[in-house]
Amino acid sequence: MKTLFISDLDGTLLTANETVSAYSLEHINRLVDEEGLLFTYATARSLNSAAKACWGLRQNLPVILYNGALIMEPQSKRVLHNNHFNKGQLSFLKEQFALYDVWPLVYSFRGGVERVSWMEGKETAGVMRYLDRRRGDIRLHPVHEREELRGDDIFYFTCIDEKERLDGLHEAVVSSLDMKCIYERETYQSDYWCEIMPADTSKGAAAARLKELLGVDRLVVFGDAHNDRELFLAADESYAVANADEDLKEIATGVIGYSEEDAVAKFLLANLEKYI
Repeated sequence: MKTLFISDLDGTLLTANETVSAYSLEHINRLVDEEGLLFTYATARSLNSAAKACWGLRQNLPVILYNGALIMEPQSKRVLHNNHFNKGQLSFLKEQFALYDVWPLVYSFRGGVERVSWMEGKETAGVMRYLDRRRGDIRLHPVHEREELRGDDIFYFTCIDEKERLDGLHEAVVSSLDMKCIYERETYQSDYWCEIMPADTSKGAAAARLKELLGVDRLVVFGDAHNDRELFLAADESYAVANADEDLKEIATGVIGYSEEDAVAKFLLANLEKYI
């Protein structure tokens, strides 16, 4: 049986420095090169952000991005799957953003090129941190009118602000029938992120699609947070790191070590033989 291993990044494979440790790089890369390990990741991050965090990690399989909205080949940047919004969903969200005075980051493709648009001058402190960390990113596309916040195949919105500023929008989105919202405190800051996508977008759905694309028989996953729940439910085996949310641990096949202590790499080293 072929086994595909998929790990979440932040809080799971990555350290608090938002990098893969030297230990994990050495051992995971060796297992990929010498033992044929099929290993990739599923993250809320974009390809640019994930690639920087995973610098040095073998990335020879497609990766799952934006909580499952996209599956991409990291080298060619070819999109294998894009679960974008329809016109009705976009119209509803436009009304809600205006009602709650929220100015989102808008993720879309224009002419096959990915871009991130936002209203210049309306940035929150959290959005400014997001942009500062991505200076020089060719995806960044500031606009000056709300009507310019559009694109072909919009697949994701991110709103970053204080919790009380986003609660109303979050409630409106989760009350809709065909959209979902991941609403969590940012891993490394005090801001809340309200990430909006079509209801059928999830790491789990994308993982099942990737499993099919690669023709593998078994899916083993690792995670730490609420947005990994559907990934766990889609997997044949799921392992929560010791620092994971308690509700995720409850549905996991097992609990492994802490992300800061290379739990994923150590699990693979200790158990890969039984999957080959």
